[in-house]
Amino acid sequence: MVVIKRTSPILLIVSVMLLAGCSIDLSGATHKPAEPVYIFDTPAAPNPAASPATPLPWAGAKLSGNLVYIEIPRKIIKLDLASGQQTILFTTPNNAFVSFAQVSPDGKWIVMAYAPPEDPSMQSINTDLYVMPADGAAAPQVLLKRATPQEDFYNPVWSADGKYVYYSHLIPDPNGSRKYSNYKYDLERIAYPGGQPEKLIDNAFWPRPARDGSKLAFVSFVPATNSNDLYIAQPDGSQAKLVMPAGAFAAVDAPLFAPDGKTITFSAVGGPQLPSLSWLDQLLGVQIAEAHNVPSDWWRVPVDGGTPAQLTHINGTGMYADYSPDGQHIAFASITGLFVMQPDGSDLIQLINEGVAGSVSWTR
Repeated sequence: MVVIKRTSPILLIVSVMLLAGCSIDLSGATHKPAEPVYIFDTPAAPNPAASPATPLPWAGAKLSGNLVYIEIPRKIIKLDLASGQQTILFTTPNNAFVSFAQVSPDGKWIVMAYAPPEDPSMQSINTDLYVMPADGAAAPQVLLKRATPQEDFYNPVWSADGKYVYYSHLIPDPNGSRKYSNYKYDLERIAYPGGQPEKLIDNAFWPRPARDGSKLAFVSFVPATNSNDLYIAQPDGSQAKLVMPAGAFAAVDAPLFAPDGKTITFSAVGGPQLPSLSWLDQLLGVQIAEAHNVPSDWWRVPVDGGTPAQLTHINGTGMYADYSPDGQHIAFASITGLFVMQPDGSDLIQLINEGVAGSVSWTR
């Protein structure tokens, strides 16, 4: 059986860098990096990234606030939606990259999954968690560092009150059939600042708290079957329950609560109970372990269960979304750029047509 699976949380970015497009790793091969040596450029003052187009493509949508996103592969950028001005908040050193960044609820901090350069001659690929001021005035500082070189901490998100950072922890299994080619995922959190890691849920990733802090959405991952499903739980990971029947989609990821907490928007492959693979893939027994690295679309489902509604028909890759502060729009990042749409998927507008990766945060 051939299994299409996520062998590293940075697979998508490495693929873009090497192939200028999306690829899916079938080999499960990994490298064994040297012991990390953390190197930083002296942080420069934030500076304009580009002159805004006139008129702005989204002028008619009356958008406000700022979008903080990652430009592949090395920059965190803030886009002022009123003026169209882009400001570089952070640029990584050579042979380093940042795969995910989210602004804290109070707008003061950015937590990121960041891989500093481990070897000047080799691209770093395994990420730790770092925090830096949201205005880019100082270099990132370590929040949580890997115990072994092959681990990854990724997809960090703030709790609604800013007192915790939730994140996914990818852990290599040295007892697998190929050393360091089999992994497990745990969903964890760490109190901020100064807390200790706390494992909440086995075989889970993609944490996302509700805006009011009452619930936590996440995606399960069952290694034995390479299947995943959408769940909600209490903020501490307890009382987890399925939002949709198990196996409703070939793969789901990137869940996002609506501001009122009544629905969850998520990225998914295919449709409910519908095959998303070609007849040849099905004949060969191909399975999809995660939606993030294959063409997907946005869907929405009530948190209490119900029939999922498809919001887009874009076949996007590497998608991640955030609601506007007023709840009237959704911005999302994908390999093809940065977009905004109504919560029901209508009025889709492309804001940035360059490669965007990992995440987007909509701030005031």
